[in-house]
Amino acid sequence: MRAFDLEQKDELEVNVIDFPFLSHNKPIAYGNLLNTAKENLSSMKFIVLLLVLILVFMLAYPLISSIDFFIEIPLSNWVSLDWYPDEEYFGMMVPLAGSLLLVLVTLPLSLLLGWVLSLQLVDSRNSWLNPVSVAVLEVWISLPSVIIGIWAIIEIIPMVRETFGGNGYSLLAAAIGLTIFITPTCTLLFYRSYLTHLDQYQGLESSFQMSTLSRSELFIKSQPTAVIGTINYIFCRIFGETMVVLMVSGNSLQIPGNFLESFRTLTANIALEMSYAGGMHETALFAMASIAIVLIMIVLLVQYKRLINV
Repeated sequence: MRAFDLEQKDELEVNVIDFPFLSHNKPIAYGNLLNTAKENLSSMKFIVLLLVLILVFMLAYPLISSIDFFIEIPLSNWVSLDWYPDEEYFGMMVPLAGSLLLVLVTLPLSLLLGWVLSLQLVDSRNSWLNPVSVAVLEVWISLPSVIIGIWAIIEIIPMVRETFGGNGYSLLAAAIGLTIFITPTCTLLFYRSYLTHLDQYQGLESSFQMSTLSRSELFIKSQPTAVIGTINYIFCRIFGETMVVLMVSGNSLQIPGNFLESFRTLTANIALEMSYAGGMHETALFAMASIAIVLIMIVLLVQYKRLINV
């Protein structure tokens, strides 16, 4: 049998190699493989370009829609604490402060709990409990946020009311509900970062015994990119979450003086008022969305610079 054959296909000559030891015993046409690779690359470029265009449109639409607001409304108006759209007072600082307070409370809790749980998953990775735990976390992540919100109303609100007083709809209830919602995602992000560097980790583990604390320190020092990426993702999830916060925060337009007072976030304010807003009121809501986009982009850029320096 010849090692090289020439076949005529579609009036084009391509070089083929016949490997008799292959089970299918079919020649491999390098010309066809090259054409297929080029077609796949072209398709991938088209998909990436399409996704980029969709993302640009999604980000640009609220920015463009809010141009009139930023031109016509003075800065002193929309950076105030007064939100009365019917009287053309568009102070956005109250819902913005609510969103930032929620992030400040929920982000450390989610990171800490996710970190601890991921360490437990690493310790039990050879046990039958590991795949079961991962499956439970993945199902938890896939739950709609409204399910978590309903559960928070049934369980968390009465617990906060009976334990600390007040009506239960508060910053504390929203932080607890959102932490429960976000922690499984944070856990799997940390755990899969461990798995990515599992060979290196096992080599260090076989060299000396490490406690949970020393493993945590090792993770921070050896995988700072994973930590920064997780912080970015969790920050965006918390800042942009609407349904859970909408259901348990009480939605009062005030800056909470303590953890037991109700509040309203930026995204919740947009969701509550967009259905009936019109004119400059609607434009102000698009301006709120623009502020949220700009703030998230600033955080991502700052963290990206930290990634470059790692």
